[in-house]
Amino acid sequence: MIRIASIEPESIADELNLPVGLTVLEINGNPIQDALDLIFYQAEERVLVTAEKLNGEPLILEIEKSPDETLGIIPEPDKIRRCTNACSFCFVKGNPKADKLRDGLYIKDDDYRLSFLHGHYITLTNLRPNDWERIFKQRLSPLYVSVHATQPDVRLAMLKNPRSALINEDLDRLGEEGIVVHAQVVLCPEINDGATLLETMENLYSRGKSIQTLSIVPVGLTAYNHDRGGRNLTRDECLLALDSIELIREKAIVEREVGWCYAADELFLQAGQEPPGPDYFDDEDLEANGVGAISWISERVRNGLHALPPRPGEKIVVLTGRSMEKTLMQLTAEIEVATGATFQTVSLENSLYGPSVTTAGLLSGADHADGLERTAPFDLALFSALALNEREMFLDDLSLTELRSQFPDCRIEPSHDLIDTLTNT
Repeated sequence: MIRIASIEPESIADELNLPVGLTVLEINGNPIQDALDLIFYQAEERVLVTAEKLNGEPLILEIEKSPDETLGIIPEPDKIRRCTNACSFCFVKGNPKADKLRDGLYIKDDDYRLSFLHGHYITLTNLRPNDWERIFKQRLSPLYVSVHATQPDVRLAMLKNPRSALINEDLDRLGEEGIVVHAQVVLCPEINDGATLLETMENLYSRGKSIQTLSIVPVGLTAYNHDRGGRNLTRDECLLALDSIELIREKAIVEREVGWCYAADELFLQAGQEPPGPDYFDDEDLEANGVGAISWISERVRNGLHALPPRPGEKIVVLTGRSMEKTLMQLTAEIEVATGATFQTVSLENSLYGPSVTTAGLLSGADHADGLERTAPFDLALFSALALNEREMFLDDLSLTELRSQFPDCRIEPSHDLIDTLTNT
């Protein structure tokens, strides 16, 4: 069952005046156990909803609608399926031992529902028989899978979970049922790189269309999990990995007319190379995994320059992590020409995770405040919207409102691609 947390305005549920707290038990005779069931079973023309009122009385609703129209029910959050692995490179275990961080940062999720709904990468190690049945019945495709290595002994050594050695059988099972996979390898030096990486790529490529993409992401250790063993890749190891990736890409381009295997932006940066342009990524939507993010924002900015309003004389500060610094300096120089504003790009060091973590989305509120203090006064400051959660809180629980209160005479705005905020602010 699920309970209603809120109702979408002007939806079917709104028209029916369904109250917050109402329990939805079944739709068309199918038990509703979570938000995924709600999405799956409401996609019919005729919907029979069995519910329970707050006072315990039963409620039956007969609804006719378009199959594409939702009921407008927003359920309470589902309980997240936790990870049962013990990876030494786990980012959650690399969280700082601080007193005031978001609770969600300490949750190791490995939930196939979040993989289907939001593109979270999962390992498949905690799936029960009924989970497999549900994946096939509800056609939960594509799924995003952290493979890391197709050699059972290597994967077992990395995940430290006996179930992890069955990765080939799991991928076979998904492929046989027509479930498409976006695969990922987190590349760890002297563990799954070199010959192991080559063999993993060949194995996954041989599975044909069931593996739609393969992303190769360099391991990112924080200041708090270096002592768990392992290290970050060297420049030469990144270069060697890029050469190996290019071999499988050349094969895929000839045989499939797509690159299929994609190196993360950070792998290029750690190798001392410029990340490639949009053609490299074949329109695959992998930016959330750090694959093609630099290409994406560059394309967005350059396509939107013509629509920017003039801003002569304005001083605009752009806060970012080290990995995006060079790119944003180049892009803001182009925006300066288009708008007449003066831009200053400020690269912030991560005080929570340490200098090896360079993405803007993992910077704390205190990091942003420090950067703004060093650049004030300014007219407008932009920072990555990914640094905020849905409640507009930074990782250290500083709110955007609190940050703004420290600089009352300046505007401070989150942005996804600079253009969005500069066009509308």
